[in-house]
This record gives sequence, structure tokens and C-alpha cells, in this order.
Amino acid sequence: MKSAKPKVRSVLLDASFVNSLLATDSPDHVDAVALYETLVDRYQSGLDRLFALSTVLGDLPKEFRRQALAPVLMARVAGQHRRAARKVTGTATPDIALSLVMMRRERIHTVATAISAFDDLDVTVLHVTVLHVTEPHDTTADIMAPHTMAPHTMAPHTMAPHTATAVERLSSRTEPLLAPRSTAE
Repeated sequence: MKSAKPKVRSVLLDASFVNSLLATDSPDHVDAVALYETLVDRYQSGLDRLFALSTVLGDLPKEFRRQALAPVLMARVAGQHRRAARKVTGTATPDIALSLVMMRRERIHTVATAISAFDDLDVTVLHVTVLHVTEPHDTTADIMAPHTMAPHTMAPHTMAPHTATAVERLSSRTEPLLAPRSTAE
């Protein structure tokens, strides 16, 4: 009898996550590296597909993009997606709206982030600063029921302490970005 293949989870790496991953002086850098290593391990096991918006990846050095971020697929943002994002209400920033539009387009239900802007939205959130998952809100559940739970697929970080080589491998030696840059604007 064949065993069922596990469902592949699609994860969007948002701008705040990529920024924390790249900027070695970011307070979330070490945690971002740890989460990224976990995601890459799951990618190598065939459990995760990793995405980032073209507006986030577009200005990164090609060498860094091709080496450290090689598993990350680019979700190409077009004018139609920007127009759809302008119509999205209830989000903190236009970047969050654009991320939501692209997540719907690519059928992505999980986001890796360093900010809390996605917490109240109907997506699964992988936080950089706290290794926990926030599940999408269930409108039928009790309003007092907690929405944060320990992930069953992402155990607490038990890898060896990070050495300089692990951090250096993911370092671009850049300052944190204030906002994603795009050549299409």
C-alpha cells in the first residue's frame, strides 16, 4: 500500500523577513537565519516551496540571490497586481496588500515575516522573533480560543548554535531596508 505524500506547503518570505535575513545588524537577523535554515531543510525534504515577491528580490545582488536564496522562487508582480492591491482594504501598508494579492494568486497560505501585520489576517504566520505559528482565524471557533499554537512541523530550534559560517553564508553586509525598492514604480 502506498503511503500518502505529504502536502507541500507554500511559504511567502515577505520583505521584512528578507530584510532581517540580509541585514546582519538587524535585531532579528539570527532568528531569521534560524527560521530560514528550517524552511530550507523542509524545502530539501520536499515539504515546502519558498516564494518572495519580485519587488523584494529585484534589487538584491545576483550572486546572493543565486546562492543563499537559490531555493526561493520569484513571484512576479505586474501592474494588474499593483492595481488589485490598491483596492485591498484593512491592511497596514500597500506592501502588505500586495503580498496578500500575490499570495492569493499563487495559492500561498503561509507567510514568514518579522512584523505582526499578518497576525489578524486569514493566513498562517511564521514569525521570526518567536518560533511559533499563528493559525488563520476560524470564525466558527470560540472568540476567546487562542489562535497561536506551537507548530507540529517546526519543532523548537535544536540545531547547533550558529557559528560565524552559518551567519556569514547568509550575510550580504547590508543595512536594513526602509521599504522594498522596485524598478517598476
